[in-house]
Amino acid sequence: VSTRSFFQVNRFLVESLIQRALEGAEGETAVDLYGGVGLFALPLARRFRRVTAVEASGSPIRDLEFNAARAGSAVIARQGSAELFLLGLAERPDFMLADPPRAGLGKQIVRELLRLRPPHLVIVSCDPATLARDLAALRAGYRIERLTLIDLFPQTAHIETVTELRG
Repeated sequence: VSTRSFFQVNRFLVESLIQRALEGAEGETAVDLYGGVGLFALPLARRFRRVTAVEASGSPIRDLEFNAARAGSAVIARQGSAELFLLGLAERPDFMLADPPRAGLGKQIVRELLRLRPPHLVIVSCDPATLARDLAALRAGYRIERLTLIDLFPQTAHIETVTELRG
């Protein structure tokens, strides 16, 4: 992970975060929106035939490509916005994970998720308010199967929420 890339800093709970986010993930194709350096994409590559990770920033996408090559994983790295990627996506993936920034998914991403309707969707959120907003809109096509709170930053107001949705 290079200095200009984001990574979860709580090394004691990051594995629990990955396990919860990928629990029950199966199929042929997976998409990791806001893929960063490959925190979720690399473990997904051990479960799926084809994994595409989407990341807008240059430093993390280069780290992802390096990490995937080092791990021998066939992750397809796409640099660009999640919005544009989803707009151009015609084939519905079996599994989709989104780990958005604090601003959350937003209306356009939610609209595209409802259009594509991947049957298994997981959102990893660091902001309960934007997660609540996004989940309210996603109710039009999904039901919440499980919510898991992971306290990566003890004794602070910050919490990670892993939400599993099924359509």
